Amino acid sequence: MSDTSTQGEEKVLWSGSVSQWHYSGRWFAVVLLLCGVVATFFLPVSDDPMTLWIVRGAMALAALVLVLWIRLDRSSRRYTVTDKRVSVEFGIVSKRSNELRIQDIRSINLTTTGFSGLLGIGRIEFSSAATDDADVIFWNTPRAEKIRDLIRSLQA
Repeated sequence: MSDTSTQGEEKVLWSGSVSQWHYSGRWFAVVLLLCGVVATFFLPVSDDPMTLWIVRGAMALAALVLVLWIRLDRSSRRYTVTDKRVSVEFGIVSKRSNELRIQDIRSINLTTTGFSGLLGIGRIEFSSAATDDADVIFWNTPRAEKIRDLIRSLQA
């Protein structure tokens, strides 16, 4: 997700969330559940068709709950890069945010692993001189290398 808008005097250069690939296992489970619902229509009708409808409903409900969980989890994290700072915001109802000024960033660590790493999805950690740990972390971020390079270019 790329944005180019202005917030006061700050210009938002990139805004995004967790990659959909992070939820690939859950999306696969949704597809399997929906295939199971369709497959039940090809089963021979038993003496009690109500049981078959209960099974269909349970599988459809499980698929719906998974989709809603994915949407809720994904919308609970928002990553932003402006021309002055990087920030991460957590939460739906109760929000928490961490931010770091671009000029205060001393190190940027990028970690990509496995299949998601081949797709360009990674974890970016931004640290300042003030702490030992990372101040801001973008988890499972799409196009992680481009975001790291964008921030490096802002520091120049």
